[in-house]
Amino acid sequence: MSSKTISLRDETYRRLHREKREGESFSDVVDRLLLEEDGNPLRELIGLVDDDELERVRRQSKTFRSSVERRFDGDEALESDADEDS
Repeated sequence: MSSKTISLRDETYRRLHREKREGESFSDVVDRLLLEEDGNPLRELIGLVDDDELERVRRQSKTFRSSVERRFDGDEALESDADEDS
């Protein structure tokens, strides 16, 4: 298998090294990260929100989903009532 030598800034090397798992080569790390990046566009956001903020967003999301579910349940009830009246 052929290989290429690349140059990295020190900070980039440190970041890559932090991502390295036991038994992985740097090529393995780069391959894994590229696959993860392609598979999850939100990966860049990891670590940008602290735990308190994350919990607040989760609560708001749960409240929003519940609200939407109640509205859809209400709409379905209205539709079935309208069907029965026809």
